[in-house]
Order: sequence, then C-alpha cells, then structure tokens
Amino acid sequence: MAAWIGGLPPSAHDRVARQRASAVAGSLLSAPAAAALRSAGLAPVGEVFGCLVMQLGWASSPCGWWQPGWSAATWSPDSPVWTTGSRRGGYAAFEPYVQAFEHAWHGALARLLAEAAALGAEGVVGIRIGRTRLDGQAWEFSALGTGVRRVDPTPERAAPESVWHTDLSAEDCAAALRSGLLPRGLALGLSIATKHEDYRLRQQRSVLQGNTEVDGLSELVAAAREDARRQLERRAAALAPKGGTLVVSGMSLGEFETACGQEVDLHAESIVVGTVLAPDPAARSRTRSGAAVLPVIPLSSATDRRSSRRF
Repeated sequence: MAAWIGGLPPSAHDRVARQRASAVAGSLLSAPAAAALRSAGLAPVGEVFGCLVMQLGWASSPCGWWQPGWSAATWSPDSPVWTTGSRRGGYAAFEPYVQAFEHAWHGALARLLAEAAALGAEGVVGIRIGRTRLDGQAWEFSALGTGVRRVDPTPERAAPESVWHTDLSAEDCAAALRSGLLPRGLALGLSIATKHEDYRLRQQRSVLQGNTEVDGLSELVAAAREDARRQLERRAAALAPKGGTLVVSGMSLGEFETACGQEVDLHAESIVVGTVLAPDPAARSRTRSGAAVLPVIPLSSATDRRSSRRF
C-alpha cells in the first residue's frame, strides 16, 4: 500500500498537482454561482474531495427496558425513551455505531479540507457529504466541494489558520460574506432514540387502530430530534466560541426495529447538519475587492408580462 502524506493518499496529491499546474480551475459551480462568488471577491481554485470507508454496526445488547420474564401482555406501564446522548441507565448499545458514524463523517470532511489546503484554498463551498453501502456493514463516506480563495489578497488579510467550509450554496455564501459573515465550518448532530414496544404502543400500531396518533412513536421521534439538535448546538458553540449564527441546512430521520426476546425495540435515527457563521474580520477589505454584479431587471411591467401569457 502506497504511503499517505499529510493525511492524503497519493491519488489526492496527484489530483492537487494536476489542478495546480493547470490554467483552468475546476469547480462544481454553475455560471451564476461563480459570478456570485466573484461579487464577494472570491474565485474557485479547484474541486476538492475526501472519502473514508467505515464498518458500521452496533453492539449486541439486552433490551434497554424489558427484563426476562416480562411481556407486553402483562406489563402495562409505558416504556421510557433512551437516547445515545443522554447516557441514562447505561443503555449504550448504539453508542459504538454513533461514534463510528461521527468518525467517518468528520474523517471524510477532514480529508477534503486537507486537499483544499494543499490546493491553496481559503475556504470550501457547497460541500456535500454522503454515505454509500459497499458490502455488508461497510459504508463509504464521501465529501465533495469547491475550494475558493480571495481574488486579490491584501496585506490586511493574514493567511488563514484553517480552511473555512460550508454546505451553503455559492450564492448563499456570497450573500453572507457581503453582509460581513464568514462561514466557520460544518457541525453535525446525530442521535439514536430507543423505545420498547410496550402494550399501549403495540395496540396503537395495530391495523385495527386506524386514524389514531401513535403517541409512543411521536415521543420516540421527538426525543431523537431533540438530542440530535443538542449535539449540533454543542459542536456549533465550539466552532464560534465568541458567538455566531447557526444555519441548519439538512435534517433526516430514519426508523428501524431490533428484536428484544420475542418482542421488539423501536429506534429513530436523527441527523441534523448546519453551518456556523461568525463576523468576518476582513469584511471591509472583502467588500472593497468584490466585483460588482449587474442585477437583472425586467424591461416590461408586471401587467405586460401577465398579458403576454395569454397569447
């Protein structure tokens, strides 16, 4: 296996070398997106990528609530909801899974940022992080984005200590920069909530109980979302210790079941992703260096445009 340098495989270094030697900067941007970045004094320097393959799974663990000898038919009280972030009762069957997921997600992002730094980028916009099942429990986590840097750096602008990054579009990023806000980075919130299918929940999930809220599942989903948001807010605060704005850009929810003796546990997986924006110390020089963008103004009135659609 070829040696990795600076946390990147040889193929990444070859890709960086080709892009640095080329007179054409690659990107994932549309023409309007590139123009928007130029209006904020930025230009693309190249497409950047990072990936990592992780084996994902969870520990084999006894049910988080039910005990041997109990059954939903004889034990009627509601079962509680446990989350991986709460650490309540020592129920941590999914903690290894959550840790592995976070390691892979941040690892793919870190390799993208290392490639961006090698390319001479100050920031990365439009990042997309996805996962693809390869074989069994092996998943590829991949991060893809466009590296950017100042069009005309000034002496006021010191070299960045780290590459800022965001999953916001180039247009949204340009609007933030021209408003004096700089993306600090991406934050991830992930949680899995677990609830045993108690007697009431089983009855509500029955096909005989139509048009009725399944309040046990409502409680499960709400707990997963709340805990994921807590994890997101904790990481966002670390990215902007002096204060900033968190822009939530993605939320997803999945549900699955595992066996618990002859019964089942229900699980909800919540993922929340956002970008942290904070005041840009180079806002004034950025505004001066930014190119003007010509707005598109319709030449006809709104009345004329409505009339023209009749023909």
